[in-house]
Amino acid sequence: MVSCDWSVVSSEWRKKITDWITILQQLPTNQSPLPNGEENLKLNAMLFDLDNTLILFEEAIFFQHYSKKLYLSFQDLMTPQQFGPKLIHSTQSMIRNNGEKTNAEFFVDDFADGMAIDKKALWQRFEKFYANEFEQFQTLMKPLDGAREIISKLQQMGLKLVIASNPMFPMNVQLMRLKWAGLGDIEFDLVTSADNTSFVKPRLEYYQHICETIRVKPEHCLMVGNDGFNDMISSKIGMKTYLTTDSDHLSIDLSRELAKDVGLEMPAPDFKGPLKDVIIAVENLSAQ
Repeated sequence: MVSCDWSVVSSEWRKKITDWITILQQLPTNQSPLPNGEENLKLNAMLFDLDNTLILFEEAIFFQHYSKKLYLSFQDLMTPQQFGPKLIHSTQSMIRNNGEKTNAEFFVDDFADGMAIDKKALWQRFEKFYANEFEQFQTLMKPLDGAREIISKLQQMGLKLVIASNPMFPMNVQLMRLKWAGLGDIEFDLVTSADNTSFVKPRLEYYQHICETIRVKPEHCLMVGNDGFNDMISSKIGMKTYLTTDSDHLSIDLSRELAKDVGLEMPAPDFKGPLKDVIIAVENLSAQ
């Protein structure tokens, strides 16, 4: 049996993120007019990242377990040494999606390149894995204490609620992860996923698409997330931002490090603190 050092795959993933940000510098950021939203409130919608914002985990450990288990669904088609880089490349390629395809379609088109297998059959392997195997990763996740109470309170305040998790997984996986976060029964106005979205973070079109879908202008939205670049970049289209600190002990602020390396500006958040204090930010914005 061919072996593979999956920690190397994780290390390669980190290197690829540098390329990802470099690609971003070369992409246009067209801003289309947005529909009129409600004007009677300063704040109408809340956007929440999911990973290490509403649910906590070690990202490197998750990716090692995820890629290793996922490989078993493709071991008849390629070696581990081929699979790891191919998975990373196809995931990275989604940042080039210009909106003509869903992220799922764009991903599988790239993943199928050079393979003697039908794209539909290939995607069905991913779907089978997500339906039958993904649940096992719940043991790596920990719900953030108090997240459910905060979301419920914001819902009672009449705010629109969006799960703005980077849309690289299909909807069934996003909903599964929401359940792990203790939010499975909450009715959100939008949950972005690979099958309903055609852009990924940190492209500004991703955030524009959300605003268009929920019909709220960016300046009436507050984006809440732990990523100083991928989440806070939403300020570039006028959103207010809240940088959470609950996961600082779990992961290195890789986005800040990489952005510095390639000379990109790291957007300063409007607010920063633990998720439990987001209510204070909401009250401040609503009072303005």
